[in-house]
Amino acid sequence: MSDMDLGFSMRMEDEASVPTPPLDMFAVRPDTKGPKSVAVLIFFGAILLAGQGYGDYQLHTAEDLSDSEVETLLTTPNSQADDADDITVEQYQEFHDQARDSGGYGLRAGGLAIGTLLMFVGSIFLFQLKPWGAWLNVAGAGIGLVAGVAGSWLIGDAAVNNLSGPLLLTYEISTYFCGVCMVTCIGLAGLPLLNARARMALYPNPKVRIAHEEE
Repeated sequence: MSDMDLGFSMRMEDEASVPTPPLDMFAVRPDTKGPKSVAVLIFFGAILLAGQGYGDYQLHTAEDLSDSEVETLLTTPNSQADDADDITVEQYQEFHDQARDSGGYGLRAGGLAIGTLLMFVGSIFLFQLKPWGAWLNVAGAGIGLVAGVAGSWLIGDAAVNNLSGPLLLTYEISTYFCGVCMVTCIGLAGLPLLNARARMALYPNPKVRIAHEEE
């Protein structure tokens, strides 16, 4: 059988001429954008929490609410409730007094104030890729979680004793809503500490120790 001429020739090149990928091609590199994005979200989230805390402080320091304020507040829930569940101005005033005396407003306001302060400072440091910034954010969100849920529970207990209908349901749901929001905030604040690439950006020079076992 004669050899066929296909019009081209194939030559095996030396293995040394084949380019090899660099050793660090698949290495995990630091992620500097992720922590900075988290820092921005934490900063704006702290602004919202500060507004909530300031509102609670105003309610804590207000001994009596004006009738016009209460009537305006009760317009929507009373329009959605049955006649038997309508809340009067006197009932809401009793609820406000009990919620204030229980310390619910004060506890939530104080906890959110401390938490937002830590988160403000922590977000600035985290944006600069300082590791303690992430820890400050986690601590602030944790304080906000404990104080927010505890304060909301005290306020909800006062609502159970004095309110009914849709307004009572609103205060009962607010406890769970506060907990979910703060747990989400803790998870977001902890991302730079849990993600490997983000953690490398916060700790750029890790020290590795190799232990030798003596025979």
